[in-house]
Amino acid sequence: MTARTPIVLDSDPGIDDAVALQYLLGTGLWDLKAYTSVGGNLPAEATYTNARALARALRIDADVPVHRGAGRPLSRLPYREASAFHGPAGLGHETLPDSSAPHPTESSAQALLRLSREYEGELTVCATGPLTNVAIALLEDPDLARRVGKFVFMGGAAQVPGNFTPVAEFNIWADPVAAEIVLSSGIPFTMVDLDASHRWLFRPADLAALEAAGPGTALAARLMRTYMDAYTRHGGDGTCPLHDPLAVGVCGDEAFVEAAEGAVVVECASELTRGQTVFVPAAARRVYYSESPALTARLRATGRVALGPGTRDFSEDFVATLPRWPAVG
Repeated sequence: MTARTPIVLDSDPGIDDAVALQYLLGTGLWDLKAYTSVGGNLPAEATYTNARALARALRIDADVPVHRGAGRPLSRLPYREASAFHGPAGLGHETLPDSSAPHPTESSAQALLRLSREYEGELTVCATGPLTNVAIALLEDPDLARRVGKFVFMGGAAQVPGNFTPVAEFNIWADPVAAEIVLSSGIPFTMVDLDASHRWLFRPADLAALEAAGPGTALAARLMRTYMDAYTRHGGDGTCPLHDPLAVGVCGDEAFVEAAEGAVVVECASELTRGQTVFVPAAARRVYYSESPALTARLRATGRVALGPGTRDFSEDFVATLPRWPAVG
């Protein structure tokens, strides 16, 4: 039997965060060492409450600690939550019981630092919300960037419009300062952005398959129905994107996306373009920015950037994987 890879899931649940956790568990690829919450779709205390409830619903709360994230973003800018898509409490119409597990004393950032030392070079970190916790950890110990084996996050828009402003994706817009700290740190990142996640859709046939799969996917089916309805109300076509589950999928197999090497610089100063992710392909660095020594140095921090869907069908894999880890409730 192949050994499972240690992973931390940093999340702001959120409907698609919730099903991303069930998908992660269903793959069988990962040894989930911590489930860390962060403010994003809702304020930090609400996402922590949801993370604990999801850990209970997915039967991992006795084994996987749930850590409370940063209370506010590093960016001192106005903030808006995403309850229009996720519901007032973040999980659609669901009211899930809290876990009875103890509350860890470590923060999300502290847990991330400790685990990066325990599993140096092995640890995968997957972030599906704003990058506040990861940035705080890097500010405390910049060597985190070297110790992490793989860092995959859902956020940004490389060559397509944003989903919160014309140029910004929500997770990056929510804390652009944190995102710039992370993406300039040298951490080995893969950015799973709207370029890819808007191409892998959850369709009515997928919902029917989850509803038919039995009680273990009933919670996921209800959540995804709410999510689809929200997108339809906002001008959609009856489908919804699989943003956060796709990031988890790419942790295990980059074939779900088409990716290219390059730098990503986050706009932090402009009110108009706050949170814009400027993708500079590796081959273009010397051509366009050779006259700015500071920017040239910044563009050396490169990673993998999703530019579209890959050769492996993620929508199909998502629906097939969820029933392998049944939820209760």
